[in-house]
Amino acid sequence: MGTVSRKRITDRLSFKVFLITFIVQVLFGVSIYALLYNATPLTWNMVKRAELEKSFAALTEDLSTVRFRDCSKMIDEFIIANDCHIVFYEGDNDDPNKLPAVVPGSEYAVRTRWAVKQLINPEDNDAEMNFSISERVYFNQEKQNEYTVICLWSQKGENVLWEALKKTLPVIIAVIVFVSLLCSLIYTLLFARPVQKLSDVSGRIAKMDFTAKSRLKRRDEIGDLGRDLDNLSSNLDETITKLNNRTVELEREMERTNELERQKDVFFAAASHELKTPITIAQGQVRGMMDGIEPFNDLETYLPKTLSSLRRMEFLINEILTASRMQSGNEIAMKNEDFGAVLRARIDEIKELLEVRGITLETRIDDGLFFEGNKELTSMAIGSFLSNAVLYSSEGSKVIVTAQKEYGKIITTIRNTDSHIDEADLPHLFEAFYRADSSRSRSSGGSGLGLYLGKLIVERQNGSVTIGNDGQDVVALIILPYSMKNP
Repeated sequence: MGTVSRKRITDRLSFKVFLITFIVQVLFGVSIYALLYNATPLTWNMVKRAELEKSFAALTEDLSTVRFRDCSKMIDEFIIANDCHIVFYEGDNDDPNKLPAVVPGSEYAVRTRWAVKQLINPEDNDAEMNFSISERVYFNQEKQNEYTVICLWSQKGENVLWEALKKTLPVIIAVIVFVSLLCSLIYTLLFARPVQKLSDVSGRIAKMDFTAKSRLKRRDEIGDLGRDLDNLSSNLDETITKLNNRTVELEREMERTNELERQKDVFFAAASHELKTPITIAQGQVRGMMDGIEPFNDLETYLPKTLSSLRRMEFLINEILTASRMQSGNEIAMKNEDFGAVLRARIDEIKELLEVRGITLETRIDDGLFFEGNKELTSMAIGSFLSNAVLYSSEGSKVIVTAQKEYGKIITTIRNTDSHIDEADLPHLFEAFYRADSSRSRSSGGSGLGLYLGKLIVERQNGSVTIGNDGQDVVALIILPYSMKNP
């Protein structure tokens, strides 16, 4: 069910064209054959007449060797053999009313004047022609035995062409059939086969197979139709491809929008959670100091702690606001800056942290690393990557920072040795409020927005960021477009 049955061969256009052409050709040949037969006039068989005249001459010679009363057998055999009539007259036949001579013993020789008259002038000749041959005969070669012998016969008109055609009828039929088959095959190849090919192509196009092409090179209407069909297939293929690409883009855009919505929900949930802790701590400390509850009545100790919590909230709020601006796509002020100077300034800020953790710093920063971007935001992003490298390095290890120009790009690497990130954490490093090391507390592990913000800032400046394991080390790779202009 649901499938289209294959067409019978009798339903195919090629079969119909072949059959109709074959029948027309055969009828045409037969019609010409019939017209020729009807148009050919009736003729007389002169060959038969010449043969009869020759036989009659031989008969007269033979009669001269016998007597008149002994010629009956010879006469009857001649009449039967040649389908004719023999009349004898004594002497000359110069009188039309003269009676025929009776041949003794003959059964077929004409005996009466009335019979002779009927043979010469029949009442119903039915398109017959009467012929006669006469000869003087001396029986037994004697002058006194002189007779005139007349041979009479009638012949209907014959169609000589029909007689000739009958002899060649098998050949004519074979030629008619061969020519008809040849013409039918030629017509089928010229018309039915191209139409069938176009039908196959249109069927494949209907099944959304736009690779089908007729590629007809004919210059007639069928060729024009084939080329139009090929153009239609190409145009449909191009249009469907564009629609498919657009559909894929729309699906990706929807996925991206859904992902942004999900990230926004997660972001605000995490931000609320991150802000709730320091606010709760600060509220408890302030209320304890106001109520004089031990040990919060020690203002010199708890006022700095409360201020630290408030500053942490301020820092977190600033990061959230910056992330919101980055996500909303607001324009950021960009101009030519010296990336090397920004990087060195951030390195100077973390030197104290490096000394506290006993981490060795090694730098290789080229001069003239200019880029188009925002200095403050770039400094914040670089600071996040540097702080992350230091905080997640073991004590006594080494951090290597390099920055150089390659292929029109500023390539920066931050490598912290003897470190490793769990493979399960790698896909989530740039998610907001995600901490790869769950053992680190909020007090030492940062807000969880550093890498997330750093990636947003670099990408908004047409750059890219990746972090991954490289053997026993962890490497952050930051790429920014190089600018030929000097600041």
